[in-house]
Amino acid sequence: MAYPYPGQILCYKDFPFEDGSKRNKLLVVLNDSERDSVCLVLKTTSQSKHYEGVVKGCNPREKAFFVPTNWEQCFTVDTYIQLPQIIPIPTDKLLVGDISGKIYVSSSLSIECFRLLRNCLRNFRDDISPQHWKLIFK
Repeated sequence: MAYPYPGQILCYKDFPFEDGSKRNKLLVVLNDSERDSVCLVLKTTSQSKHYEGVVKGCNPREKAFFVPTNWEQCFTVDTYIQLPQIIPIPTDKLLVGDISGKIYVSSSLSIECFRLLRNCLRNFRDDISPQHWKLIFK
């Protein structure tokens, strides 16, 4: 795998969830992992029950960025990018570590959609660590 770049969507096979279960999970890359020692990602979900009444794009109150399939073709179902919980994955683990065989690039957000997602993240300045903020918005 090459270094993931901002806006790419990674598929993590058998992602370990908090409840101990494992299933595939789509993650959105936020930073240039070739330049940084960590790849920052956001989780996605297609479970709409938590996001009643959201609109396309930024929904700060619901802590979600909604990407309907009629807007972006990178997802096969309407997808909610979960904000602002950023997951750091060390780049060395991603490229050659124990998880490297479980992660692959599945697609990418358009440049415009990714720009809107980054702008939406600015609503969560107080929830994002200063070091992560610098990597995302440098």
